[in-house]
Amino acid sequence: MSRFQALTTSVLDAELDLLRERLALQPNQKAELLREVASIAGWVVRQAEQGRVIEAHRDQEVEQLRHPALERLQAAQSQPVGDALRLSTEETLRLAAILEKGFNPPPALRKALANLAQSNHQPPTLRWPSAA
Repeated sequence: MSRFQALTTSVLDAELDLLRERLALQPNQKAELLREVASIAGWVVRQAEQGRVIEAHRDQEVEQLRHPALERLQAAQSQPVGDALRLSTEETLRLAAILEKGFNPPPALRKALANLAQSNHQPPTLRWPSAA
């Protein structure tokens, strides 16, 4: 089991103590507290990633969960990756010709790609040409 230590402020310590008490955990159950809070936070993040809105309802009162981290998640998903790629007819024909040839990388590139696929891969050694 790994150990986790974090430097906390008195405000965070007080908030964690309140949460621990509300979840009916003892002072020596910090790992259980973190597990519970991480589980709840994970669920909230997964819902936000799927574009769902989290709301609290009480009679006619409705409050939406808002937080800068959730807004960042939702903004990242709503932003397009890039502009649409528009090719002319000539460019489309050229691209088709290139794709039909297939891909036959040189041995050095094959070795580098195979190295990336290994879990213990090492980055290639950089060699700079000497200044002339």
